[in-house]
Amino acid sequence: MSDSLDTLMDAWSDDLKVLALDAMFPYIYSKAANYLEIGPDLYRESDAFKQPKSQDPIILEDLKKGCMQIMEGKGFSNEAPFEKISVAASYALMEMFHFRFMSRKSSYMVFLADQKGVIDHMSFSHLIQKQMVTWHFFTPKKKD
Repeated sequence: MSDSLDTLMDAWSDDLKVLALDAMFPYIYSKAANYLEIGPDLYRESDAFKQPKSQDPIILEDLKKGCMQIMEGKGFSNEAPFEKISVAASYALMEMFHFRFMSRKSSYMVFLADQKGVIDHMSFSHLIQKQMVTWHFFTPKKKD
């Protein structure tokens, strides 16, 4: 797994690497890789906080999508936010990695791959380390 993380981060600019480290990306990447490898039930059994709390199959599917996007290097950068996961799952995803929601700011009328929507810039605090991080979630505008 560290080879995959190293390969991913080696391609990034120094500024992006600093942003990733500030967002605790390597820690979250390792947790996401573990979740994808063992699935929600074994992950929950081995997790100190018994996360993920949700048993909802839709939330669990979105958690999987979120973890897969983390493996691609998405989420910690405003330019590469999470996509196609529900608002409820965005909170559950960060809770699964032991973060507490602190605040949210939204950027409206944002275009991502020719799709108009909103990017929520959500700040979280790690429950143990208390480090503050900001992760980004894109929600497309609903068709009229």
